[in-house]
Amino acid sequence: MIKFFWEFPLSLCTTFFLFCFYFTVNSTLSHVKIATYFYSYPGKFSFINWILSSFYHASPMHLFSNMFFLYFLGRAAESKISKGKWILFYLSAGIISMMFDSIVRGFILHEKIPAVGASGAISGIAAVAMVYSPLQYRVLGINFVFPVFILAWLMIYSDFMNMFSSDHVAHFAHLAGFFSILVTSYLLSEKDRAKLRTNFSLNALFFIFTIILLFFLENR
Repeated sequence: MIKFFWEFPLSLCTTFFLFCFYFTVNSTLSHVKIATYFYSYPGKFSFINWILSSFYHASPMHLFSNMFFLYFLGRAAESKISKGKWILFYLSAGIISMMFDSIVRGFILHEKIPAVGASGAISGIAAVAMVYSPLQYRVLGINFVFPVFILAWLMIYSDFMNMFSSDHVAHFAHLAGFFSILVTSYLLSEKDRAKLRTNFSLNALFFIFTIILLFFLENR
């Protein structure tokens, strides 16, 4: 069991760090300081807030649900890419997701409710898992056939269908986190960039085809 948990140490350590980070911040800092430095506000550009919010959560339920997705999908991503790239995708997704959310909700929708960016960062890792390991999941050195891409698709579909709902979920940040890997690809080698974009495009085509097929099945 210990070998299973430590098989992909970066995913495990990041998940554990998010857990400790949330409760440490909440127990040592005042609500005013948390609101000042750990939240991203629509229409405001603060790189420090975007970075800190990439590791923070709005509530314990938000934290624990994200811990599951990060650990499960993080393992799939870590089995295919280096730890340096894993960290790069996580941080880039956190920053880009908050930037996009701030622009859309601040200047287009004119909303005022702040957001935190951990979900956006984890969405980036979900996209990496979807692109690099769509049909494989490694457990104790053995690759099992598992549709990792379906879990990522469900996350994208949920955010897309609820992007304009008033459920206090940062759907725009989640979607930006997914697509952030296309921006981050410019920091990779030309070979890695071409592979990532090809796999992402194939996933997108299959996703669109699936949605169209489900639409016709439901309305036949």
